Amino acid sequence: MDMTIHNILTDWFIDNSRELPWKSDQDPYKIWVSEILLQQTRVEQAKPYYERFISLFPGVADLAAAPLDQVLRLWQGLGYYSRARNMHTAAKQVMELFEGRFPTSAKELALLKGVGPYTAAAIAAFAYDEPVIALDGNIYRIFSRLYAHPVPINTPAGRRVFSALALEAMGNTLPSLFNQALMDFGSGVCTPQPKCDICPLAPLCSAFALGKTGDFPRKRLPKAPRSRYFYYLHITLGNKTFMQQRTAKDIWQGLWQFPLIETHRHILPAETPELSEWQAIFQGQEACITGWSNLYLHRLTHQLIHAYFLRITLDMPSRWLLDHCLQIPLPEIDQFGISRLTEKYLSQEP
Repeated sequence: MDMTIHNILTDWFIDNSRELPWKSDQDPYKIWVSEILLQQTRVEQAKPYYERFISLFPGVADLAAAPLDQVLRLWQGLGYYSRARNMHTAAKQVMELFEGRFPTSAKELALLKGVGPYTAAAIAAFAYDEPVIALDGNIYRIFSRLYAHPVPINTPAGRRVFSALALEAMGNTLPSLFNQALMDFGSGVCTPQPKCDICPLAPLCSAFALGKTGDFPRKRLPKAPRSRYFYYLHITLGNKTFMQQRTAKDIWQGLWQFPLIETHRHILPAETPELSEWQAIFQGQEACITGWSNLYLHRLTHQLIHAYFLRITLDMPSRWLLDHCLQIPLPEIDQFGISRLTEKYLSQEP
């Protein structure tokens, strides 16, 4: 059965492979860039970012030497900014720990910041044909249906089971070919709503035989997201505003934002001047709230951000603002790396 699986898949792939800008390249740096971009990002959205990224940073030395702000600005709009920060750190690791040459095994690749088991295996398989499986959602889906296996895919046991099944199915096929065939097959045929009528593996598929393809893969239910309450202070002083950089190890680390008050519960924007954080920021300076945005609900993987943007005019900056923020001309905000949430607010401002 397993030899039949890899023969069927590779034959299918030869006739149906997708044309993507990074697929024909065995440069581990370019493969790494593409794989990081494709985390949490659709292929069509990733394409222009990949082309701009490689144009600006054609090699790992270029990325390592670039200022982090430049990398974050290039990433703007993709979200999950920890990916960009980790890439910048990993590029420096390649230069310092590996003398500018990418590691050549999945084990060594996993030492790089932000490179988990999937990404390490993908680079090792595509660049070096190491016999490993880059387990992603597509591959979990294919093998959970082929074997109608009930183990949840988002558990350590699931990873062990489906890694072993996929490795067995690969046989002596080139790892680069087999991994890419699996990825394209999962994206084009064995999708969340499977196209069983055109699937060449349907005769071998246990879930299809049972009429239960919709029951696989199985997942352990996630925890409910944590709610957070953000009140951004969009301050205008003449033709300038104030921006601060997020430096704590938290979401959007390294990005720029308007001064922020975070509360433990939802309050009305009009109530913010009563908060001690407001008093600490303005220190007795008269700050006039001229209005506020509608409530923004911004979903992250494990968090739900409830955000308001308060529009405030000020005649004099407080010492806190001068010490903790940059005072910048309003038109220059787009020169700073900002979160998708702030970008969305600014694009809707009159």
